[in-house]
Amino acid sequence: MDTATTTAIQDEVAERLVFANGLLNAATMPGSIWPRSCVWLLRTALEHAVSAVLRSHDEPDVSPTADLLALPLYVDNGLAGTTTRLWEALTRVANHQDYESAPTAAELRKWHSEAVRTTSALFAELDAE
Repeated sequence: MDTATTTAIQDEVAERLVFANGLLNAATMPGSIWPRSCVWLLRTALEHAVSAVLRSHDEPDVSPTADLLALPLYVDNGLAGTTTRLWEALTRVANHQDYESAPTAAELRKWHSEAVRTTSALFAELDAE
């Protein structure tokens, strides 16, 4: 993957994380749309970072689940495990039923912090190549 593409992906991930943080800081909005929107932004930011790592190794463009299965081939097991656990938690909440409660602001802040750390670590792997 060329540097311009990697930079564009990093910018897009950063933009999603910043926007999710904005939703968290405006957590007084009514309804359950903003928490789900925040989860979606965090999950897609994580998916883009994982995809960037794998595309840099010429892996084919596949589903996020398949990407996560291949991730341990290119990053250490700890980072791969953290990434997978975070993605699974975000996916569980994103694929909600209407009768389920939206995540709390505290849960969202925790996931946001984890997403920032994890995407930074994934992009550091790109820089190390």
